[in-house]
Amino acid sequence: MPTFGFVLYLLLLAAIVFFRLSYLGWFGPYIVAAAIALPLLLLLLSLPAMLRLRLNISARPWVYRGDEGTLELRFSGRGVMPISTVAVRLELTNRFTAEQTKKQFVFRCVAGGTRHISLPTELCGMLSCRVVSYECYDALGLFKLRRKLGTVVDTAVIPRPAEDLDVQIFSALNARQRLKPKYGGGYSEEHDLREYRPGDTVNSIHWKLSSKTDKVIVREPLVRENDNIYLVLAAAGTNDEGLEKLYRLSLDLCNMELSHYIIADRAYEVYNEQEAMEAMRSLLSVPLGEPCGYDEAMARCVFLVNGGEVRSK
Repeated sequence: MPTFGFVLYLLLLAAIVFFRLSYLGWFGPYIVAAAIALPLLLLLLSLPAMLRLRLNISARPWVYRGDEGTLELRFSGRGVMPISTVAVRLELTNRFTAEQTKKQFVFRCVAGGTRHISLPTELCGMLSCRVVSYECYDALGLFKLRRKLGTVVDTAVIPRPAEDLDVQIFSALNARQRLKPKYGGGYSEEHDLREYRPGDTVNSIHWKLSSKTDKVIVREPLVRENDNIYLVLAAAGTNDEGLEKLYRLSLDLCNMELSHYIIADRAYEVYNEQEAMEAMRSLLSVPLGEPCGYDEAMARCVFLVNGGEVRSK
């Protein structure tokens, strides 16, 4: 495919031919022949590498907001001489903020190897990186070959866990505690005392207390009736403060070995730090809207994250 440089070359060639017609010196024909033969020769030398050039892209699965994020481009192919210029058209989409940008990157003297492109990490979100096309030029830049790639690589820009979270907020975990008898009995940290009923096991008898009364007292194991903990993301905040506090809350609950739900576009059940990370990657993959529904009646505690504000209810 001819380029703008090819148009300039034609103008230059026309000037050389005009010079040849107006000047009858002995070297005139040689200049015309060189002007025609040299581009063709360089095109033939560049063509094998241009035809064989292949491009693969990759990126890290995630990076913290503000850290350096890069897209790795791996060029492969062989030729008589390296490709003078490769132009890569890149489309970047932040699926959380719905922002999209298109850029072109130019690399010189490409003979294989890897090149890196910096990714924007100022805002959290799932970055989808797609190479729309890449063009390789011959040595003089007169001709180019364009290829479409279509491969999409995702890298998540996740928030750093907030450092200024008030630990007193976790006192709300036991504010709405409701207990019920544990089905089938067995061990439980919580228990109630009541009189013996037929069917109670001998192991459940509280011998010390029974010896002080004229009744047989047993320990009845109890479990929480409302054991769900919800972290509801209402707003991310202008500088992603809400995401930072949400992530800190989730990690702290994981350290307490408390399973919980992150409520955003859908409910993400979280048991450990790895699942907290996966939940953040998933919720950053779609635009933030209204939180999905959840059963507040069965909630042990609800943490509502609204930008930089966190409150429990």
